Amino acid sequence: MPAELQQRVHEEVKLTKRRSGWPVRKTLWALGVTRTTYYRWLREEAWAKARPAEPVKLVQPYEALPEEKATVREYALKHPELRHRELTWRMVDEDVAYLGTSTVYRILRESKLVCPWRRRSKRRREEDEKATRPDQVWATDIKYVWVGGRHYFLVCFLDEYSRYIVHHELLWGMDGPSVSLAAQAALETLPVDAEGKLLETPAIRSDNGSCYISREFGAVLDEHELSHRRIKPHCPEENGVMERANRTIGEALEGEELTDYLQAVKVISRLIGWYNEERLHSALGFLPPVDYYRGDPQAKYAVRRQKLAEARHRRREKNLQLRQPTLPFTSEETVA
Repeated sequence: MPAELQQRVHEEVKLTKRRSGWPVRKTLWALGVTRTTYYRWLREEAWAKARPAEPVKLVQPYEALPEEKATVREYALKHPELRHRELTWRMVDEDVAYLGTSTVYRILRESKLVCPWRRRSKRRREEDEKATRPDQVWATDIKYVWVGGRHYFLVCFLDEYSRYIVHHELLWGMDGPSVSLAAQAALETLPVDAEGKLLETPAIRSDNGSCYISREFGAVLDEHELSHRRIKPHCPEENGVMERANRTIGEALEGEELTDYLQAVKVISRLIGWYNEERLHSALGFLPPVDYYRGDPQAKYAVRRQKLAEARHRRREKNLQLRQPTLPFTSEETVA
């Protein structure tokens, strides 16, 4: 029964009792309302009056603090080129804010600082083809670079496990001897034993370009007893790690003006250094490739977890407005 009719029944019961002295049961019988329903209405009305005007707001102990949200928005506006995941771990590493990726995304979405995500279908390689340690598989490819009115050729050798570019050269031509000399220079970066033999023998993955199937390139690989994995024709995704690195370098080169060869070599070397040592790679848990190639990534992850756990501990105390601080944070406490 609508609330208006319920109120009308209450008024009729009170008016009839005052005028004629009828009991509630007799009035309800005349109105066609059962006693159970009537008294249920009274209980509900009493509960509604006893209920507070505004619902009690539950305090979320681990909610991001207002100053943390302001810091995230300010940092995101200073670095519009970074996505929310890389933004999260850069703030943790630079001691700006210690928040999870989902929290940062929620703050940016509420501030309308992120674009909707669009799912893309990808063709992936088989799991058994992926490298499991440094210097197990090297990928190589050639990228055209426009410098001072002509094309040059950037050849890179990349460690697939760490995404670290171990060697690069800007070549005048993409012939077999030039690429072979670059491959020899890349292999010289590896450690050797007392007899001068390589301690690591990475397999080389490349496409079927004329320089990679040349006799000179094969001679370099045979000299060091290295295997050569050539991808299938018209399947660039099999060399996708190197292709993606070339795309990143190409996007970085778009903001540079290359006027001559020597200046281009310096610019490319600077960008390769940024790619290897500064850029946070999403496939590496947002660590730079140098940490995976010759560093200790687990130690970096442990430092990040420590910072997040300490910030979470402080955030709980401040959100709950505890007068007496809780026990100090211990290193055994962890967060997912």
